[in-house]
Amino acid sequence: MKMKRTIYWGMVACAFLTLASCDNELENWNSATYAYDGRYVVAAVCQEKPSKNAIIEKGNEIYLYNTAANIANEIWLEDVSGKFPLKCKLQLNGNPANFSGTATAENVQSKYFIYNAEADAYVEFADANAGDFPAAGAAGQSADGTREYVRITLEEGQIQPASATTVGGNIADGIALKFTLHTDLVKFVSYELPAEEWSDPSQPEYGWQLVPNSNTADPGKDEHWTLTGYRYTGYPEDS
Repeated sequence: MKMKRTIYWGMVACAFLTLASCDNELENWNSATYAYDGRYVVAAVCQEKPSKNAIIEKGNEIYLYNTAANIANEIWLEDVSGKFPLKCKLQLNGNPANFSGTATAENVQSKYFIYNAEADAYVEFADANAGDFPAAGAAGQSADGTREYVRITLEEGQIQPASATTVGGNIADGIALKFTLHTDLVKFVSYELPAEEWSDPSQPEYGWQLVPNSNTADPGKDEHWTLTGYRYTGYPEDS
């Protein structure tokens, strides 16, 4: 009998822990921005560069979700398909049916690009692309560059319940966003690499580094985007 009681109370304890875990999981969904929150499949249209457009069948996705502060009208907007890339914290005016950003927001996923004049191309400023950077023959040489999509201005947003038809023919909540992505001009300067990194010990080699505080806004590089689509349904025909 003692053994049976031990087993019984062990089962009760396990059940209690399971319920407690479920409660914790539910608390994570206690979002102050639940009416915005979700995973959305969208088509993307760029006013200035139609070659960047993407149809909805490409499956471009964005997430909207609450911030750590979990307060109303403050959300993260994140592109998870890597099209932009884009991740920014937005302060909102209005409600899900009609909202906008209160101010231009920083994009924490913004990337730097360096201009290679010989190739007439901008190259992402990442170690993996060093072979495509402009050639430097001395320290102190300069090169132009950009910090792409450094800021976002959300002009208009709408989320309408049951207003969209998915690619699989299902009814889902619709979303429409209009925003401007801003790109800054920046400067890079060459510097002499440590001698142990030279291929030839007698021949100096040079790298590039960003010039601090060289960002300059360039409205001519602004891109105006419109995203339209639907809240992800989870059905395989909508993937």
